[in-house]
Amino acid sequence: MAKRRERVRRCRQIRELIQENKYTKALELIDELPLEEVGSLDDLYLYAEMYEKAEHMDKKKQIYYMIYERTKSRHVLNKLLRLVIRMGDMEEAKELYFTYEMQGKATLDTYELRYLVAKAEGEPRSRLIEILEELKREEYTEEWGFQLARLYELEGMRDKCIAECKRLQLWFGEGKIVDKAVALQKQCEDPAWEPPSEEEIPEPEEPDLQEMAAYAAPAVAVTEMEELPENPSFDEQETEREEILSELPPVTEAVSKPVVVKKAEPAKRPESKPEQKTELPEEEESEDISQRGIRYRTLKSVIRRLRRSEDKPHFVFAGGEERITLAVAKRVTKELNQGGYVVTHSIAKISAEKLNQIDLASQMDKIRGGCMLVLSAPEMSEKAVRDLLEVVKNEEEKFVVMLSGPFDEMDCFLEIYPELSDILTYKVRM
Repeated sequence: MAKRRERVRRCRQIRELIQENKYTKALELIDELPLEEVGSLDDLYLYAEMYEKAEHMDKKKQIYYMIYERTKSRHVLNKLLRLVIRMGDMEEAKELYFTYEMQGKATLDTYELRYLVAKAEGEPRSRLIEILEELKREEYTEEWGFQLARLYELEGMRDKCIAECKRLQLWFGEGKIVDKAVALQKQCEDPAWEPPSEEEIPEPEEPDLQEMAAYAAPAVAVTEMEELPENPSFDEQETEREEILSELPPVTEAVSKPVVVKKAEPAKRPESKPEQKTELPEEEESEDISQRGIRYRTLKSVIRRLRRSEDKPHFVFAGGEERITLAVAKRVTKELNQGGYVVTHSIAKISAEKLNQIDLASQMDKIRGGCMLVLSAPEMSEKAVRDLLEVVKNEEEKFVVMLSGPFDEMDCFLEIYPELSDILTYKVRM
């Protein structure tokens, strides 16, 4: 017990040193810690970040392997694989990619990783184009659509490059990447155009998540819910809570043996409208049932169902990076506006950590008529979950809840809170 308390004290000391920008001293203490005995995944992620800043990539990789062994999370495996690719160990990268592919069905991340591995191995541009064309059929995003257009240009496929640039403008309307697509299209339409002579393949563009436009029209605005009530005792309460939690089993043990609870049932269509009972095409009904019995669908399937159904639309986006989640949330918001579910083109974005600290009911003026996207939703406290359920129950005006987070953590979270899972009609596995 004393040893565990000392470890908790040392972990807290490291966090304090990092907050004070005393990185050298913090790294010395991290080096002295038996990392396999550190119970907090958040601390392990923090130590991995510190090692990256110190350019100790092998130690960062060691921590990621440790986290993966504890969680068996595909999300963690994704991060580990990207790190190994950056480090240039392609044999190890191929083994990790094979493991990733075997753990579940192909998603957007699968194709991204396949592209990164192929590019790092020096595969020809024609193969990279094939991968991105497959990715496009799975889910169309700004950065990969533009990357595909640039590869078409490098391969001298002028007409395909122009067509892809036009598609980007149609889907995403405006923004940093769309502006570059417009410039690339004009360049290719110039009568004097010739295929570029450079051999090096450019890195994918990073989308600007704060841009106001996401899709063809109208724009979807994303705002932060920043105003938090003053709570002078919050830090003290967290310190006490941290010591108590350190005596409990690691979170991953609870995840591996989930409590069996009631699962969400498929939503039924109103019997008063028999014309809506027409069965959906098989592709649209495709679903993925997790080991905990939670039903997920693809984004394409969800959007098709959304256009036909009168179910109350609340969403889960499980898995995928934040930038991808936000792009998907923008697209869904556009669909919701066109269907009359919401009256504004806005998303109020908030982290679970901040949501745990606010009175949600008092913030509803910011959300009514739009959408609220909660990042890292599995970190919501029980009180925050109950408050959210109460707001959804009491609010007469339409607003839409969107929860996002790593797939394994979100899947467990939904099982722990079945009442919340029941109201989240549309669950998308990213």
